[in-house]
Amino acid sequence: MQRFPLKHEADAPKEVEQIYRDFQLGMGFPGVPNFIRVQGTSPRMLAGTWGLVKNILLEGNLPRSTKELIFVAIAVDRECNYCRDAHTACCRILGVEDRTIRAVMEGLSEELPDRIRNILQFAVKCAAGPHELQDEDFASLRQHGLDSEQILEVIATASMAVYAIIIADATMLDTDAMFASI
Repeated sequence: MQRFPLKHEADAPKEVEQIYRDFQLGMGFPGVPNFIRVQGTSPRMLAGTWGLVKNILLEGNLPRSTKELIFVAIAVDRECNYCRDAHTACCRILGVEDRTIRAVMEGLSEELPDRIRNILQFAVKCAAGPHELQDEDFASLRQHGLDSEQILEVIATASMAVYAIIIADATMLDTDAMFASI
């Protein structure tokens, strides 16, 4: 049972309603997800979250599909069903193959290309204990052609995933029905 009410469009102030529309369009969802609606009660929090999503997840030099897979991997590792389902839906919207998504959900199996698997392993390690990252972890990403900006995007995406997981878990969000239909 959710701990906070969802703010629906009909009850939202104009500034919140605008962020709802921008988020829905930017993410490619058919509706506004619960993760965003639960934050609608706090317009500043919502604006901050949208700023993170827009600048970290939707933009940058690392493909969005890779960033979405990072979210899935961290959500699986941290056992956040809401974020796993939401970002699996995002992967499908972006055309990521089901076998790739399954390989991420099954513990970063050997089915994944080495480059993607190493990026995801780095991101999961970063989310679990950034102080445990070693020079070798960074070197492995550089060996796969990632530059400093892209590595920073991996780190930012991992930290954003943790942020989202805390919100989803603390508020006990129910998974949106629309995720299953995507």
